[in-house]
Amino acid sequence: MQTFSLIPYAEPIPAPVEILVLFEQLFFLIHIILINLILGLGLILLYKWNRETNFFLNNKLIAKKIPILFAIGINMAIPALLFLQVTFGHLFYTSSILMGTFWILIIPFLILAYYSSYVHYKKFDISPIAKYALSLMIIMVFYIAFMLVNNLSMMELPEKWNAYFTNRDGTILLWGLPSLYPRYLHFIVASVAVGGIFYSLYFSKKDQTKKQEGLRIFAYATMVQILVGIWFLISLPKDIMLKFMGGETIATAILLLGIFAAIVSLIFALRTNIKISLLFLILTLISMVINRYNLRIFHLEDNFRLSQLNLVPQWDVFTIFIIILLLGIAVIIYMLKISFNKTNEVKK
Repeated sequence: MQTFSLIPYAEPIPAPVEILVLFEQLFFLIHIILINLILGLGLILLYKWNRETNFFLNNKLIAKKIPILFAIGINMAIPALLFLQVTFGHLFYTSSILMGTFWILIIPFLILAYYSSYVHYKKFDISPIAKYALSLMIIMVFYIAFMLVNNLSMMELPEKWNAYFTNRDGTILLWGLPSLYPRYLHFIVASVAVGGIFYSLYFSKKDQTKKQEGLRIFAYATMVQILVGIWFLISLPKDIMLKFMGGETIATAILLLGIFAAIVSLIFALRTNIKISLLFLILTLISMVINRYNLRIFHLEDNFRLSQLNLVPQWDVFTIFIIILLLGIAVIIYMLKISFNKTNEVKK
């Protein structure tokens, strides 16, 4: 059976595909940074539990920020998914159905993780249940991330969809895909790195020892991340791997830029220069998001190209959507300003 016969018809798009892809990548970047922060801070707090003098006093306000970041992270996932569904929806919906049993569990598990982050904060320094709530939140995020990696990978590999004819239970996962595991681990290690630099940033004016500790966590995680990235690269099909190694000039340049930025951020972290480290970390994250998009295009090029999408402009609807989106972002920024207000923190 030919692969292209399994790919559903793509609906017309309401705006130029370049605009839709740009928005999808932008909101995915914001979303993934927030989720990295949540998981990274959670792992750091769990590790430091009962290992640090004055642990509860020092980290109470960090625990408070996790549910706030969680709420924003979930909200930023919505536009990212919406724009993904407009451009690649016929692929994403199909992969979601193939693993539907596991995919639908994301909803209750996400709710459980979100409320666990609140329990963790509310009981942080008064009950042992806080540690179990934090552990549960981390496990739920691990599960959701693994399923998302499976879904995005399956979306990009329509040739794997033939498995449906031997398994119609919605339990298809890509256990045998070599790139699945480094791709998943790439997210986990990145979370530790992002969590580490946020930890350092939080204590940068309060405690120089903790600032340095956060930068060390970031630096060591970045070292591991570089190794995982190499594993991820060589786990790809040879023809795609070669495109990132000179076969496609732009893709190769962006990959090299990401590696360079990661190394520079690592060097300045070891020198305890948090501003330069943070700047090059952001550059690394941007390049890695673009690399992720390039990988999707390379995987799909034999089965689907964005040029195949039919443009039927709906500028009125699209404009209304963008206005509402911007208003929503403004509200979120205002809520963040209130939530992270230092005066409010002191009062509480």
